[in-house]
Amino acid sequence: MVKYHIITFGCTLNKSESLRMKYLLSNSGYTWADNPEEADIIIINTCTVKGLAENKVYRTIRKLKNKKIVLAGCLVQHQPEKFKDYPLIGIYNIDKVVEVVDKALHGENLKLLGVRNINKLKIPSLDESPIKIIPIQEGCLWRCSYCATKLARSLMQSFPPRYVYQEIMDAVRKKLPIIYLTGTDLAVYGFDIGIKLPDLLRGISNLDGTFFIRVGMANPGILNMFFDDLLKAYKDPRIFKFFHIPVQTGSNKVLQDMKRRYTVEQFLELVEKIEKRYPYATIATDIIVGYPTETEKDFKETLELIETVKFDILNISRFWPRSKTEAAKLKPLPSEVVKKRSKKVKELFSKLAIEKNKRWLGWEGWIIIESLGKFGNTWIGRNFAYKQIIVKSDKSLLGKFVKVRIID
Repeated sequence: MVKYHIITFGCTLNKSESLRMKYLLSNSGYTWADNPEEADIIIINTCTVKGLAENKVYRTIRKLKNKKIVLAGCLVQHQPEKFKDYPLIGIYNIDKVVEVVDKALHGENLKLLGVRNINKLKIPSLDESPIKIIPIQEGCLWRCSYCATKLARSLMQSFPPRYVYQEIMDAVRKKLPIIYLTGTDLAVYGFDIGIKLPDLLRGISNLDGTFFIRVGMANPGILNMFFDDLLKAYKDPRIFKFFHIPVQTGSNKVLQDMKRRYTVEQFLELVEKIEKRYPYATIATDIIVGYPTETEKDFKETLELIETVKFDILNISRFWPRSKTEAAKLKPLPSEVVKKRSKKVKELFSKLAIEKNKRWLGWEGWIIIESLGKFGNTWIGRNFAYKQIIVKSDKSLLGKFVKVRIID
């Protein structure tokens, strides 16, 4: 009985691919090990978005140097030359994980990195209750100057609606009520198959069953093309009123340098439309601090944008040059400058978030419990806006609906 373990770095798309590889291995005679120490072979599903994630991969490899290791994911697709001594599974070959693992156990370092059009929704997933992750597309239409993900996921492809619907109905049968629709950029969903994201959501709304949809990240430059239609498609109460739209900076000059293809003003139009139609929606964004061409004036404009919008969720990243990208050729800002700016953004967001959260005091309604909390006897639930709400209970609430009143 050969035991395996999968370690996953990065986004929910990576997580989904790990769960599909897990299904293939478990249905080919391999046995899941709950931790790396018990495993005979370990698959590390890598991430290339940030240098921090890349460094975690290297540390993990060193830590497990006495184990048989197979590497998968974006980092090995992007920089395979760094991993010549390991078996490699590219992101377009996860359906062949069993073959790679079989050969690795016999001392052969098979490397499958070819780019091929593969419908990953045809591979079942070993889901982790109460969440079902459904990749609906991968790849994007842009080539932002700082982004290595585009270099790894070079093929833009959308998975046909009928496969998405089948996945959702499978989740309903398995009583997995929370569904993440994920991908590289959901705004471009369907561009290659003649439909758009609102069309998919309307189709989902026609399905029967108890489920709640979280729509993943979508870039603002594309959303402008059909945003009014998208907002209408969100009317189904089973779609969380959650919008993850990465702005990256509050400076139009830096946006141009990043090759982001939209303006701050266009982004603010999207925010205004969200707030008008869904006043309590959760708006999440990403900010890159310290891009090489970012001046003090540019940074001040980013702070002003954060102050204006008062985001519910703000993912803050310090600029980190990624191999083979255009931005990697630029002279970086001094690290102390980037560190100082990052701290300012975090402090401003924390202050604004505390103030904005006060509008939820006294709110009563139903939430669905998504996961165990960080502290004893606490659970993390989500309401209609995908707002995180902490509940105390000695009983197991995972996947259950709970009526709550927010008191703090």
